[in-house]
Amino acid sequence: MSFNEAPLYGEALKSEKRRRIIRALAELGGEASFSQIERASGVTGNTLVHNLNALQLKFHVIESPVKGTYRLRFKTPLSYIFAPQKAHPIVYLGLLGRRDRRDIPETKVALELLKKEGIIPQLIYVTTSVEALQEWKELKLPYHWITAYESEIADIDAVKNKVQQELKILMRDHVVILDCTSATKPATIAYYELANQYLTPLIYIYEPTGVLKWLISRQDLIRRLGIG
Repeated sequence: MSFNEAPLYGEALKSEKRRRIIRALAELGGEASFSQIERASGVTGNTLVHNLNALQLKFHVIESPVKGTYRLRFKTPLSYIFAPQKAHPIVYLGLLGRRDRRDIPETKVALELLKKEGIIPQLIYVTTSVEALQEWKELKLPYHWITAYESEIADIDAVKNKVQQELKILMRDHVVILDCTSATKPATIAYYELANQYLTPLIYIYEPTGVLKWLISRQDLIRRLGIG
């Protein structure tokens, strides 16, 4: 996704009719026909045609995979914002640091805390160093790994480069939750910057107390986009 193709969410959401169309698409699972959008949004006829064209060609928020069908280009953040009660496929994208004296991976702690909030990711992606992965190898953790060398995990830009493309792919069909808890401080900063750039929800786990903190929550995203 080039800069010129990046969704212009703020501009797109200034219109009440466009917000209704986006909400309808989110509630319909992210993809729907013209007639389904018309019924669900209450925006009809040429007015709907005009706004769909604007959302696709001007604001790059939706796309039309086949004639007469429209879909959100990215389910993150719009599905998360406009249809929070719908069972969207969720991806957890976290970090895993060196083992040190830990018996339980921080990723597992985070997933248990999310579960208590009713959030159960369908896919789990974790960025870690080759060295850290070696230290946890006997647990045979069932995650999708994004691996880097220790020197890369200690570099903000290197972490972003490792994660960014995978993140954009996952955002298309999933609600992605980033977790910036583990690994190195530069990795934490990299995840924080990515979450702000791509408007993804972001969590952090306070390790001593085991408390989950939403650094970027749904309400934060709503406020940032000026729709609540």
